[in-house]
Amino acid sequence: MKQENLRAIIENIVDRQLLYNDPPEAFNAYERLIKEEAFSDEEARSLISRTIKIELFRLMKFAEPFNMKRFARNLAKLPDLPNVD
Repeated sequence: MKQENLRAIIENIVDRQLLYNDPPEAFNAYERLIKEEAFSDEEARSLISRTIKIELFRLMKFAEPFNMKRFARNLAKLPDLPNVD
């Protein structure tokens, strides 16, 4: 899969998470980043996409299932980015 395709897929995931407020932790992180941390829309979406990429990386490298608790915890820590391992 080309990197551009993967980027578009992850952007679509972020769009859908924010549109449907599912999971609510993603929308809460977005709102916090925009309102309290003064990030732009693009910056906030990029940070959220990085948390998704971490889960995808762990899925591919370690064959771990998507970990919603870790994902929510990582969203709550934004703009600080978590370690992959």
